[in-house]
Amino acid sequence: MNSEQIRKFFADYQVVLKRVEQLEAAMRIKSDWDTWCAALRERAEFFRTEYARMNALMRSVMLEFAKEEPDLDDDAWKQLQISMMEFYCADTHDLALLMELAKILQKHYGHSNNLAAMTDVDLTLAYTNLEFSRILREPYGTRARDYYRKISVLSRNFGAIKEHSVHQAIVVAYANLVMSCCVLGTVTMEEAFAIWEEMKELQASDALAATRESEPDVGRLLDIFIERFGTDAYALAKSYDRTIEAHTRFVPPELMSRIEQITAEYYEKLDKPEDSTADMFQIITSQCEFDCETGRRTADECWKEIHTFFRKTKPKVEQLGEVDVREIDVISYYMTCLDALISFLVETTMPMEDKKRYFREYQQDIRDFIADYDTRTGHGNTLNNALEELAFFPNAYALFDTAEEKIDYIFRLVVARHCTAFLHSLMVSAFAEAILSAIIDKEPTLMVGYHGVTSPEDVQAHRAEILQFAHDAALLHDVGKNSMLEIIETQHRPLTDEEFGIIRSHPNRGGQYLSIDEDLARYVDIARGHHKFYNGKGGYPNDFDNTASPERFMIDIITVCDCLDAATDQYGRNYHQAKTTDEVLAEFKRDAGVRYNPDIVRFILQDSALRDTLREISGSRRLTIYYDTYKHYFM
Repeated sequence: MNSEQIRKFFADYQVVLKRVEQLEAAMRIKSDWDTWCAALRERAEFFRTEYARMNALMRSVMLEFAKEEPDLDDDAWKQLQISMMEFYCADTHDLALLMELAKILQKHYGHSNNLAAMTDVDLTLAYTNLEFSRILREPYGTRARDYYRKISVLSRNFGAIKEHSVHQAIVVAYANLVMSCCVLGTVTMEEAFAIWEEMKELQASDALAATRESEPDVGRLLDIFIERFGTDAYALAKSYDRTIEAHTRFVPPELMSRIEQITAEYYEKLDKPEDSTADMFQIITSQCEFDCETGRRTADECWKEIHTFFRKTKPKVEQLGEVDVREIDVISYYMTCLDALISFLVETTMPMEDKKRYFREYQQDIRDFIADYDTRTGHGNTLNNALEELAFFPNAYALFDTAEEKIDYIFRLVVARHCTAFLHSLMVSAFAEAILSAIIDKEPTLMVGYHGVTSPEDVQAHRAEILQFAHDAALLHDVGKNSMLEIIETQHRPLTDEEFGIIRSHPNRGGQYLSIDEDLARYVDIARGHHKFYNGKGGYPNDFDNTASPERFMIDIITVCDCLDAATDQYGRNYHQAKTTDEVLAEFKRDAGVRYNPDIVRFILQDSALRDTLREISGSRRLTIYYDTYKHYFM
């Protein structure tokens, strides 16, 4: 494999990613039934063809790199490093492939004296692990921290290092350690504070001063990140109890007092212009949080300032290319402002009806932003992470009256980000309601004992309640995938082992999400159990016993419907050839009693009318469900 072949592979791969974007965008264009169905089929065929091509190509490429001594000359290795960094800096990229590239180069450069190349590799591994840690905290969070720390300690020899790229990497590593890693919980507040002191030592050093003129971007970035931590440290220290995965760390009172003093000093000397601009969102929201927490201002005053600022400065996503603002800053602008607005809104003294009215406005702001946002972006995990915090922010649920409103809120955020995941849940819901309706009508004894029902008549009397619960359970069973949408969307190539491992975490992730609210907690067992075998001896996660769950029957229903949709889907799962409904039912029969509930399987196989309905749902009704959903949410 030579340098030109490597260059061409990655150039072609970027073309594929751009084509994926175009096909996804075509699905969102307002169009009639025939035009839209043609676009759906074109996308499916592209993915099937591209998956087969990439599967063969990547197998041959990875086989070469799996050798003890890959057959590459120095130019080829250099091109591989260049391609990795181009991929790292690209607008759209592929985290798993980027990680695999870095691992290959790590093996090659690991024992060399090429500091610049090895730092590029470490920076890429730090970044990819950090992004994966937004989905699955460990082991990725610890790996990211360790790689960033490895780079940051190079600051001890800053003056002796001549490579500009290494100087940049040191500053980037420091920034991620005190901000991103701290937020995600792999760096404690004490550690972050100590690292910040290191940053200030570097800032004051002769070594950095010597580069201020020749490398102005390095010093400027370091100055920005030092000030950023100073103004945000208090908010970081106070934010741990609001994360989905609660941190068990405790900030010592003496450190908290020092952080409060430093933050206050930063805000006192901050030169804030009278007419705030959009790029000041972080300072304004952080200062409001600091002032409110320390009693300097009320929640009402802070909410009013941020609300006025947001309404005045809100940029339009379509202007992204016309203004001097990075994509990640636009994400941060929207999500930081809206998160702060909702947080303060809940705490204000305004009447509940006014709170709900403003909350509806903010929900629409979120949906409008995401609807216009590219479905595949280099910062997709950052956006998903922000959305999960908004969707599962416990205090916001005080603004809802019913469980249905909460579920609708969650799905309006999830749907706006990734329609394919929602379509699968809708299909599972359609299958579940069809099967349960038939069971309630024809063999209600199967459900006696479930949810306290004591007789067939009692089952039928609770028909509407059971079907509503099944509908909601189906919609929520895969909610744990919300944070891993970039992986689930990857259909143009085989998934890596890293990606498969992350996907297998979604049942427990969903359980975490749903546990935060009493109304949603009813569905935790369905989220955790729908990939377990009926007999409890197979599937995942290992730490959940579906056979002991009071929701076992509903878990069994959702499991059957989940597998039925996945196997018969010819449009959304293009990595395999779709099976017919009858082929899937034959598999159910074969695995009844082991993987699937034997009573449910027997009932389906004995009811010809139900089987006809299932065939119709997986066939013609699938297209109708898909089209109606896109038309309602996207076109």
